[in-house]
Formats: sequence, C-alpha cells, structure tokens
Amino acid sequence: MKRLRVAILLLALAAPLAYAATPSIIPLPQQMQVRPGVFTLCPSESSFAAPGHPLVKIYADTTSQSDADYLAQILFKSTGQQFAVVPASSAGPIREGILLTTANANTNLNYEGYELTVAPDSVVIRGPTSSGVFYGIQSLLQLLPPQVLAPQPQTNVIWTVPCVYIFDQPQYHWRGAMLDVARHFITKQQIKLLLDALALHKLNVFHWHLCDDQGWRLEITNYPALTTNSAWRAAMDYSLNPRSNSNTNSLGQYGGFYTQADAREIVAYAQQLHITVVPEIEMPCHSTAALAAYPQFGCGNPQSDYDMDYPNIDYGVDLFSPGSPGTMAFFYDVLSEVMAIFPGQYIHCGGDEVISSGDTQWNSYSNDVSQMESVGITPGGSASIEEYQYWLSTNLDAFIQANGRSMIGWSEYDGLHIVPNAAVMDWETGSASDGASVAESGNKVVAAADNNCYVNYVEGTNLTWEPPFIVGSTPSYNSVSNIYSFNPIPSGLAAQYDTNILGAECVLFTEYVPSFENVMYKMFPRADAMAEITWTPVASQSYANFMQRLPLDEQRLAAMGANYNHEIIPAIGTWGPVPSGYSTLQWNITTNVTGAGEIDVNFACAPATNGLSIAWADLLENGTEIDRDTHFGNAQNDASYADDTTNQTTYVLHLPVYQPGATYTIGASVEGIGSTNSSGTVYLPNWN
Repeated sequence: MKRLRVAILLLALAAPLAYAATPSIIPLPQQMQVRPGVFTLCPSESSFAAPGHPLVKIYADTTSQSDADYLAQILFKSTGQQFAVVPASSAGPIREGILLTTANANTNLNYEGYELTVAPDSVVIRGPTSSGVFYGIQSLLQLLPPQVLAPQPQTNVIWTVPCVYIFDQPQYHWRGAMLDVARHFITKQQIKLLLDALALHKLNVFHWHLCDDQGWRLEITNYPALTTNSAWRAAMDYSLNPRSNSNTNSLGQYGGFYTQADAREIVAYAQQLHITVVPEIEMPCHSTAALAAYPQFGCGNPQSDYDMDYPNIDYGVDLFSPGSPGTMAFFYDVLSEVMAIFPGQYIHCGGDEVISSGDTQWNSYSNDVSQMESVGITPGGSASIEEYQYWLSTNLDAFIQANGRSMIGWSEYDGLHIVPNAAVMDWETGSASDGASVAESGNKVVAAADNNCYVNYVEGTNLTWEPPFIVGSTPSYNSVSNIYSFNPIPSGLAAQYDTNILGAECVLFTEYVPSFENVMYKMFPRADAMAEITWTPVASQSYANFMQRLPLDEQRLAAMGANYNHEIIPAIGTWGPVPSGYSTLQWNITTNVTGAGEIDVNFACAPATNGLSIAWADLLENGTEIDRDTHFGNAQNDASYADDTTNQTTYVLHLPVYQPGATYTIGASVEGIGSTNSSGTVYLPNWN
C-alpha cells in the first residue's frame, strides 16, 4: 500500500495546478454528490495573485461573522484578493457569493454538522452552529487547489471549486491530538501551525501536556519557581543532536515556558479554529520538575534528588506528598490558575504510572502514612498506594467539579475504583480499568490506546530513515493503517453505553521528538487517519479510498508549510568500501536544495558490513563550508537505535541564504569500524 501511496503522490505532484476530479476531502464526508460545473472563486484576470477585489463576496449571518473573517483571511493570503465580508440579507443562495449561515439548518444535523452546496454561481454553507459552518469551510478549502492554504500569494493557479452537495457531521465529539511539550519546548507560533493543520482535518481537541519529569512549561504566578527553575534543564538529553532545537536561555540551559498571556493567546487562536485546548498538569506522579522547584511538596527528599535530565531522573522519588503541609493547597492553587486560563470543560490531571514508576515512598514517609491512616488506609504494598491515589483523585475531582469543570485523567485513575464524575483517557490496552468498564459505570471515556493512537512510535518498519523512539529494548510501531483500523468503541461494550465514548485522539510523547519539524513528521499523516475514524461513519470508512485521497492532502500540508512523513526519503549517495583511517567523502545535493533552511543528513549502514564512525558532517556552497555539525556518530549495521550517543547518525546543517545556481555539497569525515569493509547509504530525511 505504501507503493500505491507513493505512486499517487508522484502523479499528483506532477500536476500541481489541478485538483482531483473526485474531491479528496479528509475526513470523508458522510454524504457527497458531485454535480456538473465549477464555481469560480476569482475571475481570470485575478488568477495570478494580482492584488484586487474579486466579484465574489462572503456573506455571513451574525453567528458566522468570525468564520467569514477567517475564510477571507485564508483566501487573501494565497490568492492576494480582498474578499469582502458583508452581512447576509438572505438565507438562500446569493449570486457570486459564498453564504455562511446558521438559518434554516437541517434538523437532522448535530451541532457540528453542516451542508455545503457549491453551484456554478454560488456557494452555501449552512449549519446549526458556528462550529458546523466552520467545518463546512474546511471542506470548501479542501475542494480548492491545495495552494489555497499557502501563507503567501500563489501564481498560475485556477481558483475554481467543483460543484458538489455535501451533508456531513461527525460521529464523535472528541477528535483530538495530544502534544507533550515537557520533554522539548515548542514555540507559540509553532503551536499555532499545528492547530491550523488539526483544524483543516476537523480535529477539535488539542490536549496540551504541559509538565512532566523533564520540565514545567506554564507560568503559575503563585509559584514562580515552576518556570524560573523548572522550565530549564542542563541539556537536550536522550542522546539527541543538540542542533535539533535551539531553545536555550542566556545560561545555556535547555527549555522554555509559556507565560499566561502566551497560553491565553493560544487558547484564543484555538477558539477561532473551533478547537478546545485541554491542559494537562501531571499529578501526583511524573512530577520531578515541579518538585525540583518546590521539594517541600515531595516525600522528604532533598532538592538535589530532583534532577530533570535524562537518564538522571529517579523515578523512585517523583511523587508529590499529599499529606505534607501545603501540597493540597499547591494543587488547588495551580488548578485555579489553570482554570482561569483554559475555559474548556475538561482539565486533565495526569495520574498515570504511580505504581509502575516504582515510587513507593507514600508507604514510608511519615506525612503520608499519617494521612493514609486518617482516611482509613493501612499503609503497605501497592494496594495502599492505589487507595491513596484514589483518595487524592476524588478530592481533586471534587475541587474541579466545584469550579464548574470536569476532571479527566489517564487510565490509572480508575485502577482501583472508578472516580465519580471524572472522565478517563483510556491508554492501557487490555487493562482492568479499560474503557468498557468505565463507560458502563456511566463515566465518559476518550479512547487513546497506546497500540493504536500513540504517534511517538515509529510509523514504518524501515529504521533506515525513521526517527527513533525507544520503549524497552526495541522500537514500537504504529502505522497509518493501524490507526485507521482502530475503533474507539471498546470491544464488548454494551450498545447502550456507546454514547459514553467521547471519541479518540492521537498521542505524541516527545522524548525522541526534539524539533517542531519532527513533531509534524510524527503527527501527519497519522492524524489524518485519526480524523477520519472519529468523523466518518464506520460503514463509510475505507482504508484503500483514504490512501487515494491522502496524496492531495499532503500537498495541502506542504502548501501550509507543515512537515509530514513523506514515506520516501531521498538518497544522495552511498559509501564503501572506505579508505583506512579518517577520510573526507562528499555528495552533491544541488538538485535537492531549493531554499534556505535546515538540511538534515542521515547515514545508514548496510547489513553484513562493518559500521562507520563519523567525526563530523558539513555543508558546502561552491566548495566553501557554510556550516558544520561536529558531533560524533556511529552508523551500525543492525539498523538498531540504541539509547546512546554512538548511534545518532543524523546531522543537522543550516543554509542561511540560498543562492540560485550554486553547487551544494555534503561532506563528512568518516572511518570504517575495525575494517575498510563498511558500506551504506546517505539520506536527506525530512523529520528534523
């Protein structure tokens, strides 16, 4: 199937000015009829991005005004045309107009549903709510050439839309993606581009994993050390190339954080895209970063025990102590500030891996022993730890409920007893606290099974060019097809409880995902598959058909400036056998360089040959070195990504200014390991 996808993509790229005869909308609409004719967005004289005011206007009722402004802004960026937004005086089609309206909406639509009618002389998007209208806009944008999503005016594009009628609505109301920014900080502008890409595919929840053992990313005014201290650690860690992410402070520390103003800006931006931001504040486990700033809330350990740098983290001491003075007040203060920033219904409180982390200090620390005994728990063993976590969870839940919100947490929250009123993010495939038992208890569930939803895992089985993710001793895999085959409804769940399954989400933990380019590589196109299985009815889902629509969607991502897994990675040359001792090899990449920016090089050793030691790699322009990456790498012949520096064979190089007509070359100083019998292939991966 990958070969089919690649072949279709190459054909699509060969004709970039055309759109598909059959609309390639992702997620697939519930009903779609293709009709004769096209609607012309811009007249021929404005097809070349010349500034102007097209005849077509955008008409909007009061409810749809902000969505109309959004559409006009998108169209202006790519076409160069100023589309006038005017109040709608009619609820019916308007000649040479795009009508956005909530009037006379089809009563068979749910609140996120819409109807889209494209005729030769008009476009009407109608939904019961602004959300429905917005999703109709996304389908309209996907009917246009992919260049419509470009951030700057495009030339030589025929701005027409095929005539269609679409009746559409989602099957789930939680269609999400989680991003962990604790391991590696992602900037505010990068978050916005991710949100743009999620919205294009009608994903409507951004689950923001804001803290973990490796960093705390959100400003909390009552506890300033959470960001002055705990937003920064000594190094990038995980044996990753430090040139992959430049987020360092004046002291050379690695990290970053979002001010409350930053967070509110992102929330407001997401609201324009009809995306709800669900913040996650980890408690009581995975809390090394918080305890590095405020060790008094831990189990009696000195501050020096809380080292945020991997692999120095001691998972035996990363628990908050609920029984210590001030800890519960800390939880409530932090959650109060979080709820003041994030207006969505759900607040995620983490709760995972208290038992599996191996931290048993609750059973021995006097403050927690006393607290356990006061609430009727006998300290000792994992059972008391589970009971104590349940006691904590019910208190957090009550506090959040009292503030008019709902708590959500990972599966382990319900490992012993189901927390009343709290929703569960079910990640533990086959666990005792699986989604079925939670849903049957009356609680809400978001499906996030690690086997099907975790996009930090390697997508394919060819580690020659896949970025690593280590789980135990071998990488785990999660392909596009595996996500597409996922059904958020747990097997065995009685039908009357189906409505307790809110939906599903992609999950991206970022230990081995250092850059935003890598985030997008990991997320897409797997998020496309998640979008379709949470939107499109199961009876209409077809992986083969999805793969036929995917190449055009990847052109949309490219037009937006968003990275994705291209499946085929360009090979720029080979090596082997190599001379004795270190020598410099070079490969011409002129045809691969089309602009300034980052250029990544990966060395993959062939099977059954000796490995290759790499002292450095550089980028040359007309024979003059422009940049050099000096870290030591060691290409192994077993395609293994062991958790050490010797296998980090991707080199990050930067071209500040592109010179048309120049010759660009990659050089590297290499030596065979133990023999000159070393051979392999050099690639230009797109994931850094």
